[in-house]
Amino acid sequence: MAIIPADEHAYVQHLNDDNGDARTAFLNWMATERKQDFATLENQDSSLSTTRNPFDAYKDREAVSRGAVIYKYHCARCHGDDARGNGPSVLEGHSARDFHSFGNRFASTLHRGAPRKWFRVITEGDGETLNYPDDPSTAMPPFKDKLTREQTWLVITYMQSLDKHAVRKTTPSSDTPNTEKGADGTGQK
Repeated sequence: MAIIPADEHAYVQHLNDDNGDARTAFLNWMATERKQDFATLENQDSSLSTTRNPFDAYKDREAVSRGAVIYKYHCARCHGDDARGNGPSVLEGHSARDFHSFGNRFASTLHRGAPRKWFRVITEGDGETLNYPDDPSTAMPPFKDKLTREQTWLVITYMQSLDKHAVRKTTPSSDTPNTEKGADGTGQK
């Protein structure tokens, strides 16, 4: 729902051109879009804060879309398409964070997602060390060598926007008749 199709198309094209290297694909995408060279973008990226998100999840639709695209291709396999921590690659006994849980929604809504902590966890990894098929790694693998700082902030921006894009449950209005039956089957509770 948050993804602008042109963002996904551009990112996937660059991922394909750069053999799945997320960092290089993103920098090439931004170089094309911003008409800047790769080295300049790398320097700009290394100067981005690691403690303050330069994007606003509630006002910057483009940042939310790009973050949703990056999430889809690099995070959903563990955290799930719906960010509930139930992706197909999650390891048994080591569930991924559910970003719809009360604690995460509370942090996201009131504290804008504890961005410093989220940035640290995404870049440095988190949790106990596990034996993955490739190499041992923390349960949440580190992404600092795979994603740029900007990509990390874009993913965080998307995560912060989940309340904005969540499907709201509707509750029956007071004028809607209650058809629920009581224990005696009469409709009396």
